[in-house]
Amino acid sequence: MTAVRIIQWVAALAGLGALTLGLLFWITQIDLINIHMLLGLMVTLALLVLSIVMAATRGMRLLGAVGIVYALILPVFGLTQSGILIGSMHWLIQAAHLLVGLGAVALAGIMATRYIRLKRQS
Repeated sequence: MTAVRIIQWVAALAGLGALTLGLLFWITQIDLINIHMLLGLMVTLALLVLSIVMAATRGMRLLGAVGIVYALILPVFGLTQSGILIGSMHWLIQAAHLLVGLGAVALAGIMATRYIRLKRQS
């Protein structure tokens, strides 16, 4: 249970850092994209590890499978989003990128919370 909590904290803190750097780039054009991408990768890996733990836990397998698929899609969207819908409508892709990242952090939190609740009951 302790490992799941640590992974949840890693995902949350890396997500907060990625969100902060992404918003700084979006609003002020401060170029810290490499650090933003590193933090995004940390969120993805934390989500993937949590998803594997969920997939190996009875009663959490579906949530684990959803998390694995999400963790595989997450970096693909993050790396290709700069070339999607280029021009005046690119802000839609940027907003989607923001929501997908927040969704990853939220999914990691939901998985960790459900896992801890399940282990406390048994």
